[in-house]
Amino acid sequence: MMNRDLLNEMATKISEALPEPARKMQEQFKHQVSEMIAQGLDDLNVVTRDDFEKQVERLSKAEAKLAELEMRLKTLG
Repeated sequence: MMNRDLLNEMATKISEALPEPARKMQEQFKHQVSEMIAQGLDDLNVVTRDDFEKQVERLSKAEAKLAELEMRLKTLG
């Protein structure tokens, strides 16, 4: 899921564009918009930068381990 601050900022901008009567319901609207955006992004399988970087780190470690095992196999064979 994306950064909550970004979602809140997007929801705030949308709610600020509403006419005055609708602004009275701004907090509820902001919450609903944030949830809709988050659900939409979840449906698209969007990941956060943090999750992406963790996966990159794991892949890097796996590649290093694979290279090490390949070298060990070469020395055995």
